[in-house]
Amino acid sequence: MVVGIFMFITAFMAIYPLVTDTNVGLNDYADFFAKTASVYTGIIVVIIGYYFGRSTELKKKNEVETKLDE
Repeated sequence: MVVGIFMFITAFMAIYPLVTDTNVGLNDYADFFAKTASVYTGIIVVIIGYYFGRSTELKKKNEVETKLDE
């Protein structure tokens, strides 16, 4: 859900200058877009890293198999 919201916000920010009549300075907007996207990307990385981090169970299983082979 968080990734979907991130993608929606990013898509909206990317097409905003194209669909509005306001005068948007593209250089300034590109800088704002890059800074905002980096904040959201950091949040997404933390969430994905928390849920899909390394499993310690696999390491324990390999240690048990090594001890049994000795």
